[in-house]
Amino acid sequence: MQVEIKQVAGPINGSTGGVVWDGERVLFSAVGESRILGFDPASGQISEVRRFTNRVNGIAIGPNGEFYGAQEGSRRVIEFVADGSSRPTQSRINGAFHNFPTDLVVDNLGRIWFADPYNAVRATGPQIFPPLNHASVIRASREKAYGIFLPWHLKRVTFDTIAPRAVLLSPDERTLYVAEGDPGGSDRCELRAYPLDGNGDAGEFRLLHKFSGGKRRADRGISGMTLDSSGNIVACAGWRMSGPGPLIYVFAPSGRVIETLELPADMPMRCAFGGPNVEDLFVTTAGGQLLRIKNFRVGSNVRRKSDETSRSSRVEASQRSA
Repeated sequence: MQVEIKQVAGPINGSTGGVVWDGERVLFSAVGESRILGFDPASGQISEVRRFTNRVNGIAIGPNGEFYGAQEGSRRVIEFVADGSSRPTQSRINGAFHNFPTDLVVDNLGRIWFADPYNAVRATGPQIFPPLNHASVIRASREKAYGIFLPWHLKRVTFDTIAPRAVLLSPDERTLYVAEGDPGGSDRCELRAYPLDGNGDAGEFRLLHKFSGGKRRADRGISGMTLDSSGNIVACAGWRMSGPGPLIYVFAPSGRVIETLELPADMPMRCAFGGPNVEDLFVTTAGGQLLRIKNFRVGSNVRRKSDETSRSSRVEASQRSA
């Protein structure tokens, strides 16, 4: 079966980032333009879903249709509300503001797991709050009492990361996958697997893959990940400056590289499966593009039911905020 790669949106000003399937449209963030856009595979039309997002990068949909964004420009994770507004979750961990959330995933309990690295681009407004003395994966959770949600609470999950860039949960949510390492830095980038216990606490990681390093320019490593229907990790990685170039990798849970796919665009950012049968892979790039890859693999369907039943509220939100 022949793979078909086509640019379906862009280029826009700046990079495109987080991408997710909402049951009928592909939602993706235009990070530099501070917008979230929607691509309709049926019509090929692009629509504006949200504006003034202040550099939202990673986006995710929760088990009941909640829509979240990693807002790098405000150093917080926000929830996009159905009435067109947004509200923050929690920005303080142990009394201090966290760093710059860039990627996130929501589990079946509604907890948000997000990568919280440093960022050379400053947040908007006065630089009052210094970054943390660590760059970690953080989990946001909230309890419900008497039918009302209590405030969000943050907990540090990883204690051995220095630059987490992407996060993903296994289908049974017992493993946290983390893409670790700054692109082009002196250290090699890695794909790690952290076992999770019943409380969501992480054990010692297992190294799944280490990207090549170099004295002048190391390989870029992974920027975004998703799951295919078999529970394999589909990852965006690489660039033309070094290494094998921009690729889509497919890793088995053991870390074995099952296959790779060369991309025509440089620096792929994030990826998600979408389309009527969740059979197209959509990829964003640093050049502001949205690519659609047909006939590559079939995506995981763990979120399909909730995505479809909750779509109406998100459509209403997009219409009110456009």
